[in-house]
Amino acid sequence: MQRLAISIIGLCLLFACAGPSTAPAPGDIATAYQSAGRLQEASREIELAIRVRPRDIALRRQAAQIYIEAGRANRAIQHLESAIQLAPRDGALWIDLAEIERARENTADAYVAYRRASALAPTDLRAISGLALTAENLGFSEEASAAYAKWAELELSLESEAGE
Repeated sequence: MQRLAISIIGLCLLFACAGPSTAPAPGDIATAYQSAGRLQEASREIELAIRVRPRDIALRRQAAQIYIEAGRANRAIQHLESAIQLAPRDGALWIDLAEIERARENTADAYVAYRRASALAPTDLRAISGLALTAENLGFSEEASAAYAKWAELELSLESEAGE
């Protein structure tokens, strides 16, 4: 596996030198390093890609994933917050931020992000379930009850869709 990943990295570097028509997409080299478990190199490459394309939301999200895998949640949050500034109505970004905060046991911050995500993506199961759990943990029982009811409704909807 390690050899395959190193070969992929070599090919990416070869294409990068061959010219713009065959160059890998920004973030491809970082992905190759990440797949090889070489997170320090992946971090370096994704930061270089972001310097070239600082407004690229997909690169920011990829950076957050690399940093989470590397155990650097603070840096991951910085990239997600930058992405959210670029696309504040992207519910998936808010969910990613909420899940990191929840894993760090920052329930209040997770709640705020889940609340925003559920407003932007009212049928997203992760947003609604996260809102229910964090609202309950914070003692917001009415909001938690409403979110639990919505969660159950979404689960039933998914089950009926799967049965069709």
